[in-house]
Amino acid sequence: MKDNGAPRNRLRELRDRSRLTQEEVSAVTGISVAAISRHENGSRGLSREAVEKYASLYKVSTYEIFVDPAEVGSGRDE
Repeated sequence: MKDNGAPRNRLRELRDRSRLTQEEVSAVTGISVAAISRHENGSRGLSREAVEKYASLYKVSTYEIFVDPAEVGSGRDE
């Protein structure tokens, strides 16, 4: 996949964890299935509005779309 400079996101992981289909996410968020697919594979950047919709749906903070809180701090010198 071509790197478009957009930060990697966790959308697919969050959707899988929520056991939702792209169609179900689309119905709740109003984001098209095609856009969801492109957001998940990183070929389309995310607007602030989309990040907020996904965060609300998956019940995570907006930064958790990009960063797994469990990984924050790992690898630091203790």
